[in-house]
Amino acid sequence: MAYNKPYDPDALPRFAEPEQKPGSAPPPQTYQQNRYEKKPPPPAPRDNYPPPHPQPTHSQTFHSGGGGGGGGGSGAPRPAPQPQSRPPPQQQHHPPPSPAPDATGADPTLLPLFRAVDKDGTGQLSEKELSAALVNGDWTSFDIQTVRMMIRMFDSDRNGTINFDEFCGLWSFLASWRTLFDRFDVDRSGNISLQEFTDALIAFRYRLSPQFVELLFRTYDKRNEGVMSFDLFVQSCISLKRMTDVFKKYDDDRDGFITLSFEDFLSEILKQLK
Repeated sequence: MAYNKPYDPDALPRFAEPEQKPGSAPPPQTYQQNRYEKKPPPPAPRDNYPPPHPQPTHSQTFHSGGGGGGGGGSGAPRPAPQPQSRPPPQQQHHPPPSPAPDATGADPTLLPLFRAVDKDGTGQLSEKELSAALVNGDWTSFDIQTVRMMIRMFDSDRNGTINFDEFCGLWSFLASWRTLFDRFDVDRSGNISLQEFTDALIAFRYRLSPQFVELLFRTYDKRNEGVMSFDLFVQSCISLKRMTDVFKKYDDDRDGFITLSFEDFLSEILKQLK
């Protein structure tokens, strides 16, 4: 991988790993709290629980304060927007960092969901139990590699399971990713196409050849459908960030080229497989 000259590799998105020890994450976003407060989850998790982050409807998009819809009221009409002399600057998107821990505890509104998938009542979610809680917007299960990646990232005590505090951190992390995913899912299909994936990487300030982007996309299009689901989008971006961090460790002069011994190369590959 090489960097273009105008590109600052140190400005790569910071998001792949929790910056602090996860375990008791800040309360998830308000819309999640409202969802669980208004509609307590029924007992069967797989068939009755919505995905962590549902697909937006036409009236609920990623644009805040948008359009003319919304509940009728007697307020004064909005003034017409003033013409602009120049187009607004292009927005930069940054993948969300992992939520910082909160020593006071986690969001109690997620407790019913946690208990419903904690089938053995141990207070710890196994890989299989966590898989029951994590589904995409079309109700397809998360890819098992994404589930394992989430456990590795948020299992702060390294016991191979996820407790409630860790679960809340994981849930909030995915909620931030879902918001980002929806921004690039421009056709509202619930999946990311190759063009949308290309646009996302450009917005994340990656400068990669179209050939490599397509190779990366095909690698994570594990269902061979020509699109990437939410869980695989997260998995691909986190994996790309990790590979970039490894490369940067050896790219001392930041010219986009490194000299690496065969054993060093194999060592880095093995580290990524852990």
